[in-house]
Amino acid sequence: MRIQENLEKSKYEADGSIQIQGTTIPYHTICEDNFFVDEENNPVASIFSYAYFRSDVQDNSKRPILFIYNGGPGCASLWLHMGLFGPRIVKLDDELNLPTVPPFELEDNPHCLLDLCDLVFIDPAGTGLGRLIQEKARKEFYETHGDVRSVSKFIEQFLARYNRRNSPVLLAGESYGTARSALLAGELMGAGPEKADTMGISVSGIFLLGSYFIEKLPVEASATDLITMAATNYFHNPKENISQKDFIDEAFTFASTEYVTALFLGDTCPNKEEIADKLAYYSGIDKTYWLRHHLHMDMQKGFAHKLLEDKGLALGFYDGRYTWNDDPEIMEANVIADDPAMGQYTPAFQTAYGLMRQELNITSDRISKGLVFDVNMTWNREFKTSPAQSLAGCMRRNKQMKVFFASGLYDLCTTAGNARYLATHSNLDQNRVTIGEYPSGHMAYLGKESFDLLAKDMRAFFESCI
Repeated sequence: MRIQENLEKSKYEADGSIQIQGTTIPYHTICEDNFFVDEENNPVASIFSYAYFRSDVQDNSKRPILFIYNGGPGCASLWLHMGLFGPRIVKLDDELNLPTVPPFELEDNPHCLLDLCDLVFIDPAGTGLGRLIQEKARKEFYETHGDVRSVSKFIEQFLARYNRRNSPVLLAGESYGTARSALLAGELMGAGPEKADTMGISVSGIFLLGSYFIEKLPVEASATDLITMAATNYFHNPKENISQKDFIDEAFTFASTEYVTALFLGDTCPNKEEIADKLAYYSGIDKTYWLRHHLHMDMQKGFAHKLLEDKGLALGFYDGRYTWNDDPEIMEANVIADDPAMGQYTPAFQTAYGLMRQELNITSDRISKGLVFDVNMTWNREFKTSPAQSLAGCMRRNKQMKVFFASGLYDLCTTAGNARYLATHSNLDQNRVTIGEYPSGHMAYLGKESFDLLAKDMRAFFESCI
């Protein structure tokens, strides 16, 4: 069943200002459809963009520009827009005790980057206010390389339209958006694996939050995930004689030495009992469970339900600090919307996006789709060049490009250990790689402490890129 919507090309403009480090930054916004057409010039899909231009700059032709998107696949940009990068963001006083019903409100973002660069948020086709207009275009837009081609074409056209071809280009993506970023940097240069145009658009810096590079890593996930288990265990069950940082560091050392050796040896491991004892200590999960599962742990089906099992609680897959009653009689509708974490903060972010639309003069009644399951479930995740290969090739070609891998320590979905592994096993120049870990979950900007730390490091990173 579909609601009839107005699919005419739209453009909305507004003005605003934001105080950043004691300086008032005025800005002008342009929010618009960007249509893709077929051979008969009929629209088949659209990317919707929200652009913030600093308006007190006489010549912005060399001013850096940051393109921002979320992941999914099938996810709109509203999460990063309303949580981290926008001049106006959702107000959340206590991230662990969020209201789940309106009213909600917006507040100024003290860490907004508009003093450094202009901002462009992207809703890819089929997400947010972006649309798949003709069904025949599904295969072209809902697949790994097709998505990257469409976003690269959008960026190329955007730079031409607003005379920004000489602006340093920055990218920021979250979750699946990290894979998009890695592939997009190659596509913009003309190094995509198929149908690539030599655009020659080089990227100065890439911010990756909650890294997910699609392909399965050639390492046991239980080993890379152990630092997240340790961090989450410590959050719910603090240790008296050791700090959380030291506890996590110990877990990482154990995971990268004794544990990976035990996993490699498998059934021939001579000291399974000893390994299981240490796994129980760091993870908080009983030794017998580890032995019964051959020293392996599934984060979603195992750890999330076992850590606080004695209290009848399950952890949020997207943020292990959140819990709810783990009642076996209540079926989970889906892994994303029906989650102890996502179910808590989705109403606030979606409502904040609605308030932000009013401030941006977006008068259309078109529905914004925060995360579209039809897109996610039908997405073709196959690739001819992996994100890691693309990113390595970009760093080899571009001697100035830098990359920042950021993670929330309580993210059970895209774990900090996974990001550490990708950052150090993708053939990247480590002199240009930054790794940051923060006391939050998948959306590492949730919570004032984590938000402030992440924003400070992110600002320093982008300053170093431009």
